[in-house]
Order: sequence, then C-alpha cells, then structure tokens
Amino acid sequence: MRCAEPVEADRNLFILDTRMLEIQRYGALYILKTPKPAIIETGFSHTLEETRAALDELKIRPDDVAYLLPTHVHMDHAGGAGFLAEAFPSAKVICHHLGTPHLINPSKLVPSVQRAVGVLFSHYGTMKPVAEERVISVKGGECFELGDGYVLEAIDAPGHAPHHACFYERKTKGLFTGDAVGIYRPEATGFTMTTPPPAFHYEDSLSTLQRLRHMELRWLYFTHYGAFAQPYKLIDEYEAELSKWVEAIIEKTRELSDPQAIKEYFVQLESQALGEFYEPVILRQEVEMNVQGVLLYLRKHRSS
Repeated sequence: MRCAEPVEADRNLFILDTRMLEIQRYGALYILKTPKPAIIETGFSHTLEETRAALDELKIRPDDVAYLLPTHVHMDHAGGAGFLAEAFPSAKVICHHLGTPHLINPSKLVPSVQRAVGVLFSHYGTMKPVAEERVISVKGGECFELGDGYVLEAIDAPGHAPHHACFYERKTKGLFTGDAVGIYRPEATGFTMTTPPPAFHYEDSLSTLQRLRHMELRWLYFTHYGAFAQPYKLIDEYEAELSKWVEAIIEKTRELSDPQAIKEYFVQLESQALGEFYEPVILRQEVEMNVQGVLLYLRKHRSS
C-alpha cells in the first residue's frame, strides 16, 4: 500500500500519488493534517483504500476529516468524491458551483468522460453520487478555516473547464492548481498541455493565469504533479507553452481540413518529445483528446 509523502512547503502537508494511468508521479491528492483535516482532490473511485491507509498512517481518524475539495469534476480529480464522502461521514465536499450538480448526479458526467478519454476509460473507475446536503458550492472568495492559521480560499479559475476552482492556502501561500497551470513533471516532460473537450476555453485560461499572477504566492501545488517554488516563473512558462500549443493547432487547421489528420500530426510530433515517458496508447489518446479540446474551442468561439 502506497503512503502519503511529506511536502517540502509545510510539515502538515502531504501528497498521495494516485498512479493516474498507472504512471508514477502523474496524478495526486493532497492531505492537510490540521485541526480540521482537509483532502484536496479526491483521486479516482479506486483511490479510496490508499487514502484510508494514508490517513491511518497520519493518525487522522475518518470521522475527523472536515473537507474534501476537488478542484473540478473531471474524474481524475473528483472520481473519488462520493466514495470518500461515504467513508468520511463528517466531511463537507467543496466544489465549484457549476460542477456541484455533477457530483450530486454524475450520470451525465461519466459518459462525457468516457467519450473524452476513449480507450483509457478503464483507468478512471466510476463515480458515486454525493448527497446534496454534504456539498458546499463555491463561486470564488469563500474561505474555510482549518485551524492553527491554515485557511483555504476558493479561487474561480475557468479555462481548463468552466467548473474549475483553485484553492489557496493562506498560511503557506500555496495554490492547489488543479489543471489551471497544466501538467508539470520536470523530471520527465516539463510542461504538457491539458486542453480537453468539451469546454476548454483559451481566453478564459489566459485570464485565470493573469489573475493568479496577482496573488501572493510562494508555492504551486500541482495535481499533476507535486509542490514547486518559483510560482510566477512557472505560471509564465505555462502560459507561453499553452499559447504555442493553441497557435500551432490553429496554424495546422489552415493546412489540413480533416480533424483526424490534425490529431495524427500532433500525435507524431508529441511522440518525438514524450514517447519515452508514456505508453504509446496512452500518449496517443492524451494528445488526441487535448487536440480535440482546442478544435472544439475553435469551432465554438472562433468560427467565422
């Protein structure tokens, strides 16, 4: 059983590797061991037992968990929410107001994720509804006191999805980024894009990054993956990479009219840079999904 590891930023912050897509250090949830313990992100349905074991190791009783905070309702972030809520009966589930209906009734969300991730869906598990009275909807600015000076503030952060929130922890001046600042694995790929269908929005992503720059930050806590200092440098780097990605897809649409041909071009291109870090079927599906997200954005918001 894997256990949670301490995070350099603070002695009461721990990270649990959810082994997303069976890749080490690719997906995570965080545990704040505070008087009112909080779990930021919930992993997948199959992350429950490892989360239980991590809490046991940290001597956090299930009844003491106060908050579960998925940044958004994509299943690598919120798939475990219903299962964890059932296991931790005192916990409230904090979620962006546009996402909470899908936590309460995930019947439309799960097929949408299945369409987006295709052959990789077997890795995603399932979802269990969260009782409506357990859910607190946030729009941004709401604060949750955890004790000993730790406070989590909800930050409205659309772009990756309209139902995306980040959570800012005031004591450590750290931001739980969800997918708002992309995927960051410096030991492997550096930044990679996460621009999935059906609701990626480029301008909203840039606007969110601009607002994050104006916050007082010391750390970024990436769901994908880990805690890093130099937050403003990383935000700038991600914005540059995201802009290059979107502009490259726009340029390719001027050359190729077939969406599958565009996806194939980027699969081959990304394979040169990322092939050693992903199984071929995973790399293909991830690239195709993220290209499709940009193509759908262009069709919705930039068609003439």
